[in-house]
Amino acid sequence: SNFLAYQWGTLDYQEEEIARPEFKGTEYRVCPITNTYVMYYPPWKRWLKMCVSIPLTVGFTIVTLLGILILYGNRDVMLAQYFATGHSYHISVSMDVIGQTAPILAVELNKEHLRDPDFWIIIIGFPTALGLILPLLNFCLRKVSLWLNELENHRTEAEYRTHFIIKVFAFRFVCYFAALYYYSFIGVGTTDPQATEHGIVRVASTLFTYITIAHWWNICINVFFPLLLYRWRIYRDRLRLKKELRKLEKAELELTPSLENCLSAEKRLEKKKQLLNKRLLLEHAQANIWEEIVLPEHDSFTEYLFAVTQFAYVTCFSVILPITPLIVLFNHLLNMRLDAFKLCRGRRRPLALKTGGIGVWNHVLHVVTVIAILTNCSLMALTSSQFSWLANEIGTLGVFALAIGWEHFMLLVKYIMQLTVSRMPQTVQDEIRRKKYDQERKRYMQLRLKKRNSSYGTTEKKKSSITSSKQSPSAVKKDEQVMDCCEITKSTRSVACPPIEEASSNMSGS
Repeated sequence: SNFLAYQWGTLDYQEEEIARPEFKGTEYRVCPITNTYVMYYPPWKRWLKMCVSIPLTVGFTIVTLLGILILYGNRDVMLAQYFATGHSYHISVSMDVIGQTAPILAVELNKEHLRDPDFWIIIIGFPTALGLILPLLNFCLRKVSLWLNELENHRTEAEYRTHFIIKVFAFRFVCYFAALYYYSFIGVGTTDPQATEHGIVRVASTLFTYITIAHWWNICINVFFPLLLYRWRIYRDRLRLKKELRKLEKAELELTPSLENCLSAEKRLEKKKQLLNKRLLLEHAQANIWEEIVLPEHDSFTEYLFAVTQFAYVTCFSVILPITPLIVLFNHLLNMRLDAFKLCRGRRRPLALKTGGIGVWNHVLHVVTVIAILTNCSLMALTSSQFSWLANEIGTLGVFALAIGWEHFMLLVKYIMQLTVSRMPQTVQDEIRRKKYDQERKRYMQLRLKKRNSSYGTTEKKKSSITSSKQSPSAVKKDEQVMDCCEITKSTRSVACPPIEEASSNMSGS
């Protein structure tokens, strides 16, 4: 919070941007600010590389989106065939199922179907399988995004992080929200109440699966799986160390006096040196520092990504599943304790870096709030039964215009709240004003004291000039004679009484 940022001295802190060590320039140019030579990379070359990285990222995202829609479309076909053929499973894969509403409307949402366990197994099973697979896709895209970022050759760390976050978050948003928006606006294809109920059931079940099973699976992958891998590596290294110690002890036992007599003195000494060096290295390898180095580095990017995704779930689709904020609150409380456990046990000690905020994540949150306003207004206009009579009165175009107007009004309220509500608590504002007042007061006192000293010195000079002008010429000549006598006395004393170092040197020489 801003209170802690003020206490730690990081409020509105701006980091000095320097070139990344990985930045590669084509030539050296004189910086107009520092007047020193700096590496320069032409912007057109970076834009040329971005013309390669952006299509790759968009293509990877589109392929993933098509795969997700094909999976959910075949899920609807499978559910329709299950109830049409007498409760028999038939799995098929086809791209023609995208956008078809007939398989969705073929299954009636009655008590018999809703009480059937197989109905919920099919409805929830596919999102669960996808939630288990998506971390692998996120890992692959993250590696691709890192490679593309290195290819783009960004100069500063802020530019590097910004482009990396945009690539990864755009892909993650498509992966985790494609099915939700598909069934909210496209999949059901009509404003019929039955179609709206089908869309609500599918969106609610998918959202519930993502914020529970998929999220908890992500926690296991990011917290417990690296810890298990670390313990296995430590166990393997300790076994290898024990084997080396046994080999060393065996070699030391084999170096018996009878064998020493067979070797020459030089070879015997060389053998002892080798065994002693190996003993020292193995003892040094048993230190705990080497086990801590094996731990992975701490990266807060995953925590930010989880928090923004959960925030998007709450703001966009809480109207469909009202229990979403409660589940997200539980997830955040769980993440707080697991992050503390991960920092203490499963990661290296992170380096403390001074920063003035969350950087580009602040802009990402603003984008999510705008998307949430558009989503809620659209859901209200297209899926609410209270607007069905209004659509009959003013038509679909009128409802669309009303939704656009309401959306603009909500955006206006958002920006007004953003401008009027202070981001700093009152205590921090009072402390900043008090500190500014003390600085101004101190500066004013220093200027006043400086002015007083300068006026006092001017007055003294005037007084001395007036007194000197009032003296007679004989008095001035007498003062000059006194000063000459003083100078002669000082010179004779310095000759008669040499310094202590010279006297001591003369005595030692004599």
